[in-house]
Amino acid sequence: MRLSSRSAFDQKKVRAIERIREDLKRNYASLSKRYDNYDKLFDAYKSYIHDSAYVYCKMMNATARSLNDGKKINLSKIKMGLVLVSAGMFKEGLDTLKLVDLSKLDAKEKYGYFFLQARSNFDLADYDKISDYYAKYNRSGLDYCDSILHTAEPTSYEYLSAEGLKSIRQQQNLKASNIYEHILTLKQSYQDSAINLSCLSFTYFEQKKTQLGLEMLIKAAIIDNSHSTKEGVALTNLANYLYQQGDIKTAFRYINYAIDDANFYGARHREAQISNIMPIIQSEKVNGIEKQKNLLTIYASTITLLIIVVIVFAYITLRQLKKLRIADRLIQEKNVDLNSANHSLMLVNSELDRSNKTLSHINTKLDEANLIKDEYIGYFFNMHSSYIEKIEKLKRSVEKNIKAENYNEIGLVFKKLNTDLERENLSHSFDQVFLNLFPNFVHDFNALFISDYHIELPNDHLLNTELRIFALIRLGIDENETIAKILNYSLNTIYTYKTKVKNRSFVPNEEFEDKIMQIRAVKVPND
Repeated sequence: MRLSSRSAFDQKKVRAIERIREDLKRNYASLSKRYDNYDKLFDAYKSYIHDSAYVYCKMMNATARSLNDGKKINLSKIKMGLVLVSAGMFKEGLDTLKLVDLSKLDAKEKYGYFFLQARSNFDLADYDKISDYYAKYNRSGLDYCDSILHTAEPTSYEYLSAEGLKSIRQQQNLKASNIYEHILTLKQSYQDSAINLSCLSFTYFEQKKTQLGLEMLIKAAIIDNSHSTKEGVALTNLANYLYQQGDIKTAFRYINYAIDDANFYGARHREAQISNIMPIIQSEKVNGIEKQKNLLTIYASTITLLIIVVIVFAYITLRQLKKLRIADRLIQEKNVDLNSANHSLMLVNSELDRSNKTLSHINTKLDEANLIKDEYIGYFFNMHSSYIEKIEKLKRSVEKNIKAENYNEIGLVFKKLNTDLERENLSHSFDQVFLNLFPNFVHDFNALFISDYHIELPNDHLLNTELRIFALIRLGIDENETIAKILNYSLNTIYTYKTKVKNRSFVPNEEFEDKIMQIRAVKVPND
């Protein structure tokens, strides 16, 4: 499930809210239209931002009183109860709901009232947890479910919703799953759909149907994400499930999104619920990093030891070669066989020099990786473990051929190394790691140009050459020579790319790189 588009969904939500506000301004003089627009703003904010939903609900109530409309007054009280309960203010919410005059409501509105009462009491029971209070509020919630069942049509959405909720609370999970499967075939709002999918997921998990439960939970989380629902619980439950399955990385990412949503909305009881789960997942995440760090230390120590052995071996070989050359000058006129032996030793030395240069190059790469490990430690673990494995294979192959004196085979081993493929994989991995740190980089980069010059990437591409050049600049690598070396381009090519991009932007050339450096990073665990 992709959560990188959350900001785009939020922007869409904000635009919809702005349209309602504009309509409110145009028709402010009409009390009835003012009430309708306050109602629309409340619906837009009720699962998005608690404080705003509360403010517009108060405005609804004031407008309803100005209209002297008893029905609207009582509906605004119900909605005030909803927003209070959603924020974890159970006492205030239940006290508000007690003030509702049911005689002013029609059948559908009474259903909404009873269902909200049932949900509020069930949430309060789960929040309190103490057995005496749990039993009290749970019983009250069941009574409100019964009120719906006694008045609604048995085939109606209202009846099925009450029966499904009651079945869950009574731990009749098979019955509840059958009911929710039927409910999801009926017409309903996206909020109700997400809630019903979460309920169905719970019943599947209780019946050990984990795959079905996971599918329903993911669907609910997708609906919450695509409609900017900040008051949902699907993402929290999904993170908890993934943690139990051992997927700590994804669970850590999802629980951070969930706590961000809860903080954004202002749901106190959701924050408390997530706060109970989050430290557990965080501790597992830290333990995993420590294990990888220890493993990396072992690998680094092994490579360091290998380099020391090679240096010692090269030193000894050079000394022996020097002695052989001195001996050769003394007896070269008398012993042709010794010349042949000396030539063979020179070949050995040449091969050893090549090996030493390769190991020196690997050591340089490790030094570079050490400089950036604080920011790219996850990337370092994943990529360098595979490089270490290749080095070990190369070492074994070289040692084997040296022992067998198959020196020509050593050259063949090095020829098999496909550096072009390694560079392509490195670029792709760089793109992935960079976009994890800067998920909005392409969007923010395009914001520096008019729409005609926006970069549109194919689905199978992360960054192109132009974006990659400025991604390196954003990481602090601003020297053209260094960028050219990293991307395997000429210095002139890099300069040409940079000049072409800057000339297309509406930002002055001298300010363009400063704008790039202002693009903010959002740190998340790697996928």
